[in-house]
Amino acid sequence: MRHRIYLALLVVLCSCAPALMESLNGQSSHRALRRGDQAYRDKNYTQAEKEYSAAIGEENSAKGNYNLGNALYENGEYAEAAKRYEEAAGLADDPDVRSRAYRNLGDSYYRQEDYQQAVEAYKQSLRINPDDQETKYNLTKAIREVQQQQQQQQQDQDQEGQEQEQDGQQQQQQQQDGEGSEGGQQQPSDQPPQDGEPQEQTGEETRNESGGQPDANPDGNPQMSQEEAERQLGIAAEEEKRTLSRLRQGNREGCTGSKDW
Repeated sequence: MRHRIYLALLVVLCSCAPALMESLNGQSSHRALRRGDQAYRDKNYTQAEKEYSAAIGEENSAKGNYNLGNALYENGEYAEAAKRYEEAAGLADDPDVRSRAYRNLGDSYYRQEDYQQAVEAYKQSLRINPDDQETKYNLTKAIREVQQQQQQQQQDQDQEGQEQEQDGQQQQQQQQDGEGSEGGQQQPSDQPPQDGEPQEQTGEETRNESGGQPDANPDGNPQMSQEEAERQLGIAAEEEKRTLSRLRQGNREGCTGSKDW
């Protein structure tokens, strides 16, 4: 009989255990949330982070994620805060909590200068609560930042295009200048020729390496020695004498009246 009673009590306890554990976890999470709230009011945001993290570790609630996001935001951890706000928006059944979660999500993106994502988050918030004036104001600021970014990007692209066009024009001009110099530029006569270029004639006699007289005369014939020159002069003198002698004899004989061709 007693065995049956113990067995019945055990069955009851086992059936109640999950609910009991959930209740205990809920109480633990609630206490952690309360400690986190106190730390947040004291502006001890690091301690608030720890308490809120412990709270969602016991029970992953929209409120715990939302409050943890606030603590992270105050500590400047905007990327992590955005994750908590997204989680809170997904878990929240209360439209007001969801709207505020999206608004704070937009603030986190804004702080990260991700203005396009901020715009989308603010729009989500306003879809839930269209009368939220603070969200409307923040949306206006985010849209203005997006427009400025787009204008700056367009200016950068235009400037880059102009620089590329100028570079192309300079390269084309340099190519044209190079082609013109290759076709018409000559080596100055008063500068030494480059290696591999022919020596230009200047009309002046060129001395050999020993510093003596030139090896050839200007018309290209071999230079005559002094002895040969004197011999040629002697021959020319003898030829001149013979020519004069024939002329004198012809004058003495007179003209025959006919010419022997």
